[in-house]
Amino acid sequence: MTNTFPPPGVAEAAPTAAAARRSAFRPILALLAGFGVVSLVMIAALITLSMLGNSIDTAVWVRCSLVLGSAIVLYAIAVSASRGSRPAWLRLRIISVVVVAAVVVIVSIPGFLPGWVRVEQAVCGVLVLPAAVLMNLPRMRAHFPRRA
Repeated sequence: MTNTFPPPGVAEAAPTAAAARRSAFRPILALLAGFGVVSLVMIAALITLSMLGNSIDTAVWVRCSLVLGSAIVLYAIAVSASRGSRPAWLRLRIISVVVVAAVVVIVSIPGFLPGWVRVEQAVCGVLVLPAAVLMNLPRMRAHFPRRA
């Protein structure tokens, strides 16, 4: 009688579970990458407009910089979660919903931002919303069981 560790079948299940988790994260990573690209393009547009002599309000610079920062943080956390980090998945679930809520509030404040910035912010929210929904589905929860 041989004593094998891990039990037969356990070692084979881990790569399959990891592959399934990575597959489940592909659309989330794509949405969050799109969020980052839109945010980065907006910062590039602000820099270009400033270089052309246009005055950009400080609130626009601050808001767009915060959005780019949140895009980078969300993507980094999503990568960690896609690799199996339960704490990263929990953070991503919370932060993605907070980002969507913040976008809704910011876009709905009349006169706070120029219309073209509000459109960009709305696009960012539209990209993060499905990622937030996917993060909170029961099928995603199955990839991060609680440890006993």
